[in-house]
Amino acid sequence: MAHAAQWVPLSQEHHGGLMWQRYTAYHFARHTAYVSLAEPELRFAAACFPIGLIKGSDGWQAVALLGLDGANNLIIDSEGRWRATYVPAALRSHPFGLHRDFPDTLCIDQRSPCVVERLDAEPFFNQQGGLASFPKQVLNFLQQREKGCQRVAQQLQTLANAHLLTPWQPKVYQGSTPLYQIDERAWQALTTEQIGLFWQLGAVPLVYAQLQSQLQLGILSAYQRRRATAAPPPEPTPSPLAEWQEALSSEEHYQWPDPS
Repeated sequence: MAHAAQWVPLSQEHHGGLMWQRYTAYHFARHTAYVSLAEPELRFAAACFPIGLIKGSDGWQAVALLGLDGANNLIIDSEGRWRATYVPAALRSHPFGLHRDFPDTLCIDQRSPCVVERLDAEPFFNQQGGLASFPKQVLNFLQQREKGCQRVAQQLQTLANAHLLTPWQPKVYQGSTPLYQIDERAWQALTTEQIGLFWQLGAVPLVYAQLQSQLQLGILSAYQRRRATAAPPPEPTPSPLAEWQEALSSEEHYQWPDPS
């Protein structure tokens, strides 16, 4: 995720005097240019964002492109409202997350303004020193999401081994992270038997989600042009996001309510 989150393991020793508050707008993600996607998210994301494929030190990822310059999120308007109908799971759990070195421990973004010292916010811990009820639900949600990301990584590695990924350089993209896409010509040249093997792996929905999502580049370009010609934005006026907690009950399908 291309933003400045600083994930640290949540502990009673270091964070017992802190609390957290629910975000009321998406200003925290204004410099998030892409986020990784878990397997169940792909079809929802493909209807809203271009999906790029990137390879890092941890392997392959499918990511929702939220901006074109690698530094700014075009899906957030000047008041912090989310323009698209789907919000990637990686952003919905803010200020909570996971760190690869602490897969079984809930982490928080220490730089988030949602981590506070006020007594009128929500507790991280219960009276016995364990995670409070809602943070415990968030941990389960994030762990399920991580499994979905790992499945995507395995599918992409198999596609790469079969020489079905190729560099992707959209003219409107100015980010520094190299992007890859499905090699559509090579995919169409596969035999029925070969495609059947990818069905067994579960990779076929990923293939078509990535190809179809490329149509969403035009939406990002339109947002970029609109932002370039817009007047300076007014001071943000947050509006509450409805049904934040209830949405966690749907983590299996990653379908969250429209926050607008």
